[in-house]
Amino acid sequence: MQDFDTDSFDAALGGCGRGATGPAGAGKVPEVLPPDPALRTSPLAVSNWIHGDPSFLKVRELIEVVDPELSVTDRKLLDAMLAHATDAVVSVVASGKSSPGTMLYSALATDMKRAMGWEGHKSNKSLLAAARKLQGSVITIGYFAPGDDNLRHMNISLVTLSDVPENQGIVYWRFSPELEKLMSTRGERFLVQLKVLAKLTSGYSHRLYQLLCANADRETFSWTVSVGDLRQVLNAAAASYDSWAAFERRVLKVAVDEINRYAAFRVRYELIADERTRRRTHVTFVVEGPTSALPPAKMEAEPQDLPGQLTLDLPAVDPACEIDPAALARRLTAQTRERLRADYGHAPIDDLVVAWAEWCARHGVKVDRPARVFERWLTTMFGDLVLAVQQGRPADWTEALGRDLDQPNCRAMFSLSNMVAQQRQRWLNLARRKAADKSPRSKLPGTSVEAVHFHEWVHLVLDEFAMAHPV
Repeated sequence: MQDFDTDSFDAALGGCGRGATGPAGAGKVPEVLPPDPALRTSPLAVSNWIHGDPSFLKVRELIEVVDPELSVTDRKLLDAMLAHATDAVVSVVASGKSSPGTMLYSALATDMKRAMGWEGHKSNKSLLAAARKLQGSVITIGYFAPGDDNLRHMNISLVTLSDVPENQGIVYWRFSPELEKLMSTRGERFLVQLKVLAKLTSGYSHRLYQLLCANADRETFSWTVSVGDLRQVLNAAAASYDSWAAFERRVLKVAVDEINRYAAFRVRYELIADERTRRRTHVTFVVEGPTSALPPAKMEAEPQDLPGQLTLDLPAVDPACEIDPAALARRLTAQTRERLRADYGHAPIDDLVVAWAEWCARHGVKVDRPARVFERWLTTMFGDLVLAVQQGRPADWTEALGRDLDQPNCRAMFSLSNMVAQQRQRWLNLARRKAADKSPRSKLPGTSVEAVHFHEWVHLVLDEFAMAHPV
């Protein structure tokens, strides 16, 4: 995320420690990188805290991660580290200037403690304990790999090196390669206010505040979540919280009251109960306040093209790149085309491949695996025909070749097809809510997060999608 105060260090370090001031015993210190004018002043810097509103862009997976072993203190230290380093990670690691897991970050201990709400602590004893805890912790990231509908669980470590002085001084650390990859990939990020996090003392309010920033709907500023899921994400799934009264008294009210005490916005919650059993099934959080105080919309990181399993969001798109449609079409072998003809009801695959290659060239879509990308494009753009083939009904592929595939809904569907299932599910949920608003008794029949069904519901969320993912 960022640099130190210019009164303390040279802002040109981009989050990396100086070679002459590296931690003892840490081995060779990475070479100092040239200044990057795009980097902001560190949100940890004292000048930012006095004159600004320090914040940072946090990756959704790190907001949603549930780890009962991490205390609120451990999480605050992790957030301070992330806040200080994210801009440098996006600028340096994602651009290929440095390999993941090799950058050495450094920040003043006083700046770290300020971000954790420990301004009155002279000793770094608690800071040292939290750093040691982070270095020994493994968290689990749930994700869906492209082309695989099974939820996978990736276990990653957080910090591989930490060096903390006993009192005043500089804190050094390295993130694990996996965590740095996650920070540098082009995924969903949400603005989190550090001054609010520093004041929150309850782990429940610390988690709920960030979940509200990430999940509050940008039209209604509300978030509806099942009671079971809420207990999981707030780390309140123990048997002692099984009764609603205990959960509400010890978790929900504690979190809401503390958020309302320190956040710029206010939040209230409404309960949704089963009509038959009267059992509370869902909670709707409603965020209120002046527009400037409400949680900001999703933010985007700087564009990058970092390969690997953790590249889970939109594909690299470069409108300026030159793609030879004929060369791209030739990358689909005769054997692949024959298989596709059999799978898609003897569709005119050769003609469709030409249309696909020209579409990729027009939209600047880079293609690493042509067979997989073509099949996803085919399923997405012609979902109605693919469904007909799957159900044994006739499909008019001749009509398909005359479709206008440059419409906004087509680009939106293709972008959706590159997202993980959890992200697609959020858009489908929004479509269902909007459909219910138009006709309360109706619902979207037969829809799912599979690309073949996109054409049935994407038109309902096209305006919101265009705002979140401008092309």
